[in-house]
Amino acid sequence: MALKILIPVIPSERFYDAVVAAGDLLAREGGTISFLFTALRPPPLWEEQEDVAQEGELEPDAELRNESDETIEAWQDQMREGLEDAMDLLRERGVGDDQVTVLFADTDVPPAQAIADEAAAGAYDMVVLSKGEMIEMPETAAGSQPTDIARAVQELEDDGVKLLVT
Repeated sequence: MALKILIPVIPSERFYDAVVAAGDLLAREGGTISFLFTALRPPPLWEEQEDVAQEGELEPDAELRNESDETIEAWQDQMREGLEDAMDLLRERGVGDDQVTVLFADTDVPPAQAIADEAAAGAYDMVVLSKGEMIEMPETAAGSQPTDIARAVQELEDDGVKLLVT
């Protein structure tokens, strides 16, 4: 049975543990992986150009409403490019680029809800997170605590969506 796996992209060094676990599963079972970004982050070059580095760390989605569609698409392209190390890990496990999609959630929705909404709407079999992500994630990662994410996904268990914490 081919699996359909969702991996939320959470900025953490342990993110790659989830990628490896999902890649190993697909190597055995076959299927697809979708990476889900729940926040839109401007690239570092934008921060330099806008001189916001002096104002402290830029929050995800900051000034988003003031940016053009072209700018947002450019940010999304750079975020996709930022997944190249994850893609290399998947390729090493025999997962082809044609088995991977990259999605962007509605940034007006809390990340836990966005992850659960996508898991339900996309008929995923599994959402994969690493224990390290859950431990290292800041108390409020873009508005959600790690337990909120786990709880939101676990509520979908009756719909066949499993949470795998590696």
